[in-house]
Amino acid sequence: SAVKLLEDAVGRAPQFSAAWNNLGTIAYQSQNYARAEECFRQAFKEDPQSYEALVNLGGVLVTLHKLDEALDRNVQAVALRDNDALGQSQLGTTYFLLGNLSLAKKHLERAREIDPAHFSHPQLLLAEIDVREGDPRAAASVLDDFLAHHPDWPQADSMRKAIAELRSR
Repeated sequence: SAVKLLEDAVGRAPQFSAAWNNLGTIAYQSQNYARAEECFRQAFKEDPQSYEALVNLGGVLVTLHKLDEALDRNVQAVALRDNDALGQSQLGTTYFLLGNLSLAKKHLERAREIDPAHFSHPQLLLAEIDVREGDPRAAASVLDDFLAHHPDWPQADSMRKAIAELRSR
């Protein structure tokens, strides 16, 4: 019923950016990424100053693997709010997917610094980067940090085994 009410609201007031953003969030959480993109674009069009619409658009573009535009939007988001873990994590993820591991690491480390328990789990990609760069002990340390902040992670036992294996290399 929330979707119906929000759609009714934007039907009456199409400039209602926050409602478009909420519709996009619901669509994203429902894994309807094309609809989420559409809603976030509309939210940002209606209010180009909306950080939430911008960072959410950047996130769905990463999910849709539209990496060139995702890079542009996530760079914009970080330029606006350097201290937002979500923006930093999304920018790091975008760089990772584009193969720029040094910039990915920079932004993922920044996200981890801002909020080490962030829901985007920057430590997981940081560990992958460390492994790719041939530093298994650094990867183990990052995964230890992850488990310190997420002790109830469903795969914690297998992660502990992976940490031990990384340390033995």
